[in-house]
Amino acid sequence: MTLNNSKILITGGFGALGYNLINYLQQNFICDIHVIDNFSSGHTNFLKNVNFSYIDIGNTEKANTFFNNHKPHFIFHLAAHFANQNSVDHPLSDINTNIVGVVNLFEAQRKNKELKKIIFASSSCVYGNNQTMHEKFPVSPYDTPYAINKYVGELYAKYYSQIHRIPVVSTRIFNNYGPGEMPGEYRNVIPNFIKRALSNQDIIITGTGSETRDFTYVSDTIDLLILLAESSYNQAEIFNGGTGLKVSIKTIAEKIIEISNSSSKIIYNPPRNWDHVKDRCADIQKSQELLGYQPKHNLEEGLQSTIDWIKEKLNF
Repeated sequence: MTLNNSKILITGGFGALGYNLINYLQQNFICDIHVIDNFSSGHTNFLKNVNFSYIDIGNTEKANTFFNNHKPHFIFHLAAHFANQNSVDHPLSDINTNIVGVVNLFEAQRKNKELKKIIFASSSCVYGNNQTMHEKFPVSPYDTPYAINKYVGELYAKYYSQIHRIPVVSTRIFNNYGPGEMPGEYRNVIPNFIKRALSNQDIIITGTGSETRDFTYVSDTIDLLILLAESSYNQAEIFNGGTGLKVSIKTIAEKIIEISNSSSKIIYNPPRNWDHVKDRCADIQKSQELLGYQPKHNLEEGLQSTIDWIKEKLNF
């Protein structure tokens, strides 16, 4: 199965993942790319030469109208109400995007005879505080609405695959970072740390700093998405992203300060009451063995390219 000469839809295509996926597709394939987005976190000025429709995937009427006129071969479902704190503050909005939006998408594809595959972007948050983060171990997340609803999305993928024969495959993405993600209130720690470091402001860590995460450079995540799209898997199988390596939040802050030649100091705030995960690291054996997935980027080079991109976009 190949993406060449195909019609590709990217939901949430103006977000960080979509930004990098579109660039990769344009450089490596001949394909017709269409983006739908509601601008909740994306930046249209970062991208060129794509077809675009302003749609909130959680709006059933507008989603149906769009899909009545568009029959993609491949769908990368990246649209999400991102992420944990945002879902705690706005749980109904999270349901609207991460559950209603998913059902709207799958329902519409029941009528799409041209569909070859949906690639559903789930999250490592579904693992909660599990000691082992392997796809074969059962999960029952409840820490945040985002974690709950991403898992519900996986269940709907299985339902529509088994009952309605919709081809779909899912990936649990671990702490993706890189060019394309601007700092902001509900964004990841890396772009926010970088902005404060470039401004020589204190970097604020919520927690002790000893908490670890599996930080995955966006190009490696894109490699996995492409491998999933072109693979034979289409019955709602789940594959981990990630690197298989864990890094402490304090180490991330220290490296950003060092690389950006910042005079920032690190200060600590109490942990958020919903954040009980001390360590998160992907078991990527399944993705390696069945897909040939192999992360290529180390942390230092990933942080350097991210810092360079944010410096350019924010005119530092």
